Amino acid sequence: MNLINPNFQIEHLKTPYDIWILDNFLQIDILEQIKKEWPDINSDKWHKGHEYIDGRKNILEQGMRSISKLAEVPTFTSKVLKYIHTKEFTKVLSNIVKKTGLIPDESFRWSGPRVMVPGSFQAIHSDARKNPETGLRKELTCLVYLNEDYNSKVDKGHFEVWNDDMTKCVHKIEPLNNRLVIFHNTNKSYHGVPEVNFERKAILWSILKDAESENRSKALFVARPDDSDEISKLGKARAYIKDKDKQ
Repeated sequence: MNLINPNFQIEHLKTPYDIWILDNFLQIDILEQIKKEWPDINSDKWHKGHEYIDGRKNILEQGMRSISKLAEVPTFTSKVLKYIHTKEFTKVLSNIVKKTGLIPDESFRWSGPRVMVPGSFQAIHSDARKNPETGLRKELTCLVYLNEDYNSKVDKGHFEVWNDDMTKCVHKIEPLNNRLVIFHNTNKSYHGVPEVNFERKAILWSILKDAESENRSKALFVARPDDSDEISKLGKARAYIKDKDKQ
């Protein structure tokens, strides 16, 4: 599949952890076919996340929508996702980011279309560290944004990057149309989307590595300096709950 635009531009942020920003990443015809069949926000295909946790309002994330079952992903997008998860495509990205030993996530555990609706948020967190289905370490997270009407002057929905001790936000990355963001996962690769005021669309997937890692298969949410301490308390409690299904 001829997926990548050969004229993409790349920026590499090295602190507080490796982040690669690739603009104009997809071929235009690929991008347009994905958008053409993108499910309506009211479709019952979207999993709506957890508005409440143990009877209490979920303060970690709200308004998150996902389709993680490949059988429910639209036809063309499903083909793209399958190709993204091949050894061939993973090798291409490996060459771009100059990392070795990368393995495609054949379980598709953290993969598929994603939407954040107006008023949604996702607190700052580090991603899961180990895939419970394969036992492999979650090495890279990849996000392609599909926000053709994004207006940087009025729209809120930046991908925030925080330093290791959670004292300040060091980068705010705009979810620009056809932008691929790849970041390296560590125990302290803190990031999130604290505020959204438009329908924020993306396709998400992970790349793995056969290496030692913390035995944590869920995100670890942490508090910003002005956040309630309850975020860190609840985030830590939720991070190690035994998995029942795909996140």
